[in-house]
Amino acid sequence: MNSAKQLWSLFKFNTTMNPFIWFMLFGLDMPLFIPYLTGSSYHTHLSSLLQVQTLFMLGLAGMWILAPEMAQSWGANTGSFAGTEFLLTRAIDRPILYRSRSMFLYLLVLLIPLLSLLYSHSNPDLKVTEYVKSAQQLCLSSVPGAVLQPNPSGSRSPLISIPGGNVLVQQWQIWIFAVCSLAVQALLLVIYPLKRRLLIFYTLFLTSVFVPLFFDFHDIHHDSPVTMERLFFLFAAHQPLFWILTTAVFLFTQLACERRFTRLEQ
Repeated sequence: MNSAKQLWSLFKFNTTMNPFIWFMLFGLDMPLFIPYLTGSSYHTHLSSLLQVQTLFMLGLAGMWILAPEMAQSWGANTGSFAGTEFLLTRAIDRPILYRSRSMFLYLLVLLIPLLSLLYSHSNPDLKVTEYVKSAQQLCLSSVPGAVLQPNPSGSRSPLISIPGGNVLVQQWQIWIFAVCSLAVQALLLVIYPLKRRLLIFYTLFLTSVFVPLFFDFHDIHHDSPVTMERLFFLFAAHQPLFWILTTAVFLFTQLACERRFTRLEQ
C-alpha cells in the first residue's frame, strides 16, 4: 500500500475509532453560534464574541486523538477501545500514522469554524458596544473601517460599527482554534515519554481553565482592554503576518512531532 492510500485508510479509521469524540465537536464549537442566535448584526459587547469558553475541551480531544495510549491508565481504557495497540504492532509507517491523527484533529476542530466563516458572509457587518475608552480607541485605530455611531438605545456608550466585522470575528476564531490545536499537539509530544504524563497533562489542563479568568479579572479591575481583545486588535491590524507566522509554526510543529513520534517507545 502506497503512502497516500495508507494515510487515507488510517484517517478513515481515526474518524470511527471513538464516536464520542464527535459529540465534543458540538460542545467545543457551540460559542461560534452565538453571533447568529439573535439574527442581528448588533451585539452587546465585543469581548463576548472573541472569547471561547470551551477551548479547554480541545485538550481532551487532542489527547484522545493524538495520544490515545496515554488514556490507558485513566480507567476508561480509551487506548484499547481505539485499537491503537493493534495499529502500533502492524507494519505501518509511524509518521503517516501520526499525520492521519493530526489530520483528524484539525478536521474535528476547524470544520464548524470554517462553515461558520462561510455563513458569516450572509451578514458580514457588525455593531458592538465597548465601555472601556482605551479599548474603543484601540479598536478604532486597529480594526479596518471601524467607526463610532450613536447608540439607538440611548446609552452613553456609542456603538462601534465594523464593516465585515462578523467575517473578521470568524477568521479570528479559526486562528484561535488553530493555534490552540498546535499548542496541544506540541505539549502532548513533549510530555508523552514522561512517567507522570497524565498528572502533568491534567494539571496543565485545569490551569488552562482558570488562568484566562485571572487575566480578565485583572484587566477589568484596571479598566483596560481584556487580554483577548488586545490580541484581537493586533490580529485585525496585521492579519497577513499572523497567518504567515502560524503557517510556518504549523509546518515546523507537524514535522517535529512526526519525527518525535517515530522515535517514541509505546
